[in-house]
Amino acid sequence: MLTLLETLKAENHLSELNYQFAKMIAHKQQAYNYNEQQQNLAILLAALLSYHVMQGHTALRLDSNSAQSFFGLEHKKLGRDFQSEILQKIGGISPFEWQDILHEHIAFSHSPMQIAPMLFQHGLLYFYRYWQAEHNIARYLQQAVEFPEEFENTDLDKQILFELFPEKTTEIDWQKIAVATALRQRFCVISGGPGTGKTTTVAKLLVALQARQYRQQKSALNIALVAPTGKAAARLKESISNSFEKMQLTFEIPTYASTIHRLLGVRPNSDTPTYHVKNPLHLDLLVVDEASMIDLSLMEKLMNALKPSTRLIILGDKDQLASVEAGAIMGELGEFVQLGYSSVHCEYLYKVTGYSLSEQSNVLPICDTLCHLQKSHRFSEHSGIGQLAALVNQQKENESWRIFTKSQTDLVCIKYPSTTQFAEKRQWVQHCVNLVVEKAVEHYQVYLKLVQQRVSNPNKISANEIFEAFQKVRFLSALRVSELGSERLNQNIAEALKKARLLNFAFSRDSYAGKPILITQNSPQNNIYSGDIGIILPDEHNQLRVYFDTKVENTHLSLSLSRLPEHEVAYVMTVHKSQGSEFEHTFFIMPLNSAPVITKELIYTAVTRAKQTFTLFSEEKVWKIGVRANVQRQSGLQEQLKNMFS
Repeated sequence: MLTLLETLKAENHLSELNYQFAKMIAHKQQAYNYNEQQQNLAILLAALLSYHVMQGHTALRLDSNSAQSFFGLEHKKLGRDFQSEILQKIGGISPFEWQDILHEHIAFSHSPMQIAPMLFQHGLLYFYRYWQAEHNIARYLQQAVEFPEEFENTDLDKQILFELFPEKTTEIDWQKIAVATALRQRFCVISGGPGTGKTTTVAKLLVALQARQYRQQKSALNIALVAPTGKAAARLKESISNSFEKMQLTFEIPTYASTIHRLLGVRPNSDTPTYHVKNPLHLDLLVVDEASMIDLSLMEKLMNALKPSTRLIILGDKDQLASVEAGAIMGELGEFVQLGYSSVHCEYLYKVTGYSLSEQSNVLPICDTLCHLQKSHRFSEHSGIGQLAALVNQQKENESWRIFTKSQTDLVCIKYPSTTQFAEKRQWVQHCVNLVVEKAVEHYQVYLKLVQQRVSNPNKISANEIFEAFQKVRFLSALRVSELGSERLNQNIAEALKKARLLNFAFSRDSYAGKPILITQNSPQNNIYSGDIGIILPDEHNQLRVYFDTKVENTHLSLSLSRLPEHEVAYVMTVHKSQGSEFEHTFFIMPLNSAPVITKELIYTAVTRAKQTFTLFSEEKVWKIGVRANVQRQSGLQEQLKNMFS
């Protein structure tokens, strides 16, 4: 089995890490008297589980599909039947028998009380650490949902809600429902697509909770606002500050937002942050934005650091891409939304909002903590972007492609030509690359001309003017590595901008005026975090520095080149790394061929980065395959919650 896995590694079907973990298990089991089938199965499952976790799953589900899909081989055109060879090595046994065969194996546990590298639980195979994290999250949610309010004051809640939502509408105001839900619950998830008013809702929620404290003659709540990245935190702060300005508050509510890592005191090379279960944060209320970006491990750290009495409000879009690392907490919790509310919660909502919602029987208690905002205030019913996002989300591949042919002013599709128009494949590939590069040169010249003026006279053009121009447009790629992946396109675009005399450098990897960068490593000592965007510009002394989109007291944060943490060039970003950002004009670059990572969640996320115009580079077949595919991350969180609440 190990030789077979080594061949798969050599052909890039599994990673070095997947192989090395399997090799370690193979070495450890030699001291025991396992038969050949047990040894081969243990080696296979070690590699397979490692592979699945790298794909974002927190566990491997042991069902009939498990034996039909080893390492994604079924999606690849291969000259060798690896699938059959693997099955032959383990004797063709069904996944339903795997646990029994490895019942006595040293590397596998069958009870959480017995610690081993891997754990079988409820038809799933976990790394023990991932099961523990998932269990801790489920336990936190159970306790948070069942934590009783001191008392329910419906009259006061109704009065506060009336002041915040004075207009009585026949159509259900889901923002009002969300605020009412959060007033009643210590844990609340508010989901919504772009423009549905998540941060506006939270601003009103903060006012409602603080107002209730004052009217009950209690001390003000100690509040913190966080997001997964520096960019998302800055947007949260800006959005809530703008909402408060419109509301003309008579009392103070904090608007400062930080990253989750900074709040927790996550330290390099340490798995234990400053704040944890034995040293919790001294907070009454924590608001977490862009929750879809938060992986299992970070969510566990966050929940471990909260006192039982701390309110937790989670914001996000349940339909967006899940985190890069393993886990899809927001998406999994979001699935409970469709189950509706209990009769008790519906009765409370009717008393305080006047809206009558249909009650559901036998719903889990966690359902009463969720609210999905359904009305977009950014996109009208005639908006092409809004319609496209909805069609993609509903996996309507034909309608979503056809909408580009309609007279939508905010949607543009640049189709890749057929390969038959070219004598050689490389000519076709180069033509498609040129389509993207030409548009990038056309649109990036606006900010680069401002950069050139600053180079001539550093005091003439401010960093703020340059950022405003740069942030209006962004090119997003579906893949990192391919002919149309972000890595290669960044090189091609830089060279094309140099050829157009908009940039000046010897080598594209050099530091030069106008180069945009994306931070990929947290640097808390410099107030710089992964996901932050910077542009290299001359300072007032004509020395190159990196200026960041992050502002401190209305001034762009800057750093000398020598102090820069790990980063990459950012003319083109992957869709994953664009989460938490929005741009007036978003260009989305699909690959020339379909790939397993191209799913409706990825496409939906790309579409919803656009505020005014969305331009697509794609071929019809690849688009439709992507819209049809959806992410189904394997996990046991929902099962654990159902068991705990039953």
